[in-house]
Amino acid sequence: MAHKEFKVKRRAFLAGLAGAGLVLMLAGCGFQLRGTGPGSTLTLGELALESAGGPTSELTREITQELNSAGVTLNDQAPLRLNLSSEAFRERELTYGDAGTQERQLTLTVPWSLQRVADGAYLASQEEVVVSGTFYTSSDQLLTRDDAREALKSQLYQNAARRLIDRLQTFQPDSTRTVQPSSAAPSS
Repeated sequence: MAHKEFKVKRRAFLAGLAGAGLVLMLAGCGFQLRGTGPGSTLTLGELALESAGGPTSELTREITQELNSAGVTLNDQAPLRLNLSSEAFRERELTYGDAGTQERQLTLTVPWSLQRVADGAYLASQEEVVVSGTFYTSSDQLLTRDDAREALKSQLYQNAARRLIDRLQTFQPDSTRTVQPSSAAPSS
């Protein structure tokens, strides 16, 4: 009986050792789970959020969730306001033909700006987040096309929210708690 217990403990030890080795190997090559690396939190603290789509739009919900995950508190009296203009979808066909499967591209553009409430100055003005993806459709499966389009829209909202958080990470408070861009940030 003691020999069987030793084998079970040995297996558990070897499995744990293999798991730890895998984690170290992945960490060594730079792998990290999304949202867990350096910069996964924003130092902005508080933001007011103004969205053209309103508080119940899918984009607003995704951005709110990402901001909360990044440690930002949403408060209407915050010193900074994130303004989201109306998002726009553009769809285009990538493959042409009468029969068979067709590839379609869907592009989401989200105009945004970051504004100081006290003096109305823009820290980022007329910026855009642009994300795109593709889906496949067939002319004889119209319902499937609509389902694929809606699934891709949801994914694009999530990607746009993450990209916006990445852009907001370039804005850091200085010693006087005034927020400034840390460097020239490319728009996308």
